[in-house]
Amino acid sequence: MPQKDFFFNWEKIQKEELKKKQSLLISPKELFKNFSTFLLKKFDKNEIKGIEDFFSNLSNLDFDKIYKNYMSHPIRVAHMWALINHSVSASEIKFALAHNIIENGFLNEIKNCLEKKEIEKIKILTIDRNKEKNLNYLNIYYSNIENHSKNLFIFKSLDKLDNLLIGEKYLFDDYALNLLRKQICSRLKKHNMRLHDYIYDAANFYEQKYY
Repeated sequence: MPQKDFFFNWEKIQKEELKKKQSLLISPKELFKNFSTFLLKKFDKNEIKGIEDFFSNLSNLDFDKIYKNYMSHPIRVAHMWALINHSVSASEIKFALAHNIIENGFLNEIKNCLEKKEIEKIKILTIDRNKEKNLNYLNIYYSNIENHSKNLFIFKSLDKLDNLLIGEKYLFDDYALNLLRKQICSRLKKHNMRLHDYIYDAANFYEQKYY
């Protein structure tokens, strides 16, 4: 199956949902091979080798304890980030691949392979699951991301989009849809209107589909 069938590329929501589901049916290692082909357009051989070695280190960790082929998600988000960020660096690709390692409990195993500034961004992105429905906490959490940098907030928006494209009903209750509109879209329109419009339309699409 060609690479374009696994990765986001601004197509209709139904098509992007299908690609998301297809990406979960192959192994993360196979998906990463497709991603590496895309990276050839962005980086030199030494940088790609560094990214591949970093992914190999991640692959030695038991992400499947979370759900099968879990690493497909950060690979897709890394691709999204490289797609819209034309000045993306190799260290940022490593950050994208590892953006959930604190929540997943793997920081100690991988921290020596990341730059300090990337670890700091991962810390800012790590949500306290015990407070994830506390509106005051969420306001502070998303403000901290946006205040760190425009790019980090755009990255977080891509992270939410990739999860959105799973397309399962349990993701689209009033809480989840309101979070997308109030915490993501209301801020994102200041930073990237194309992405704002896509996420807003996707939220509406799933709301109409399920409710």
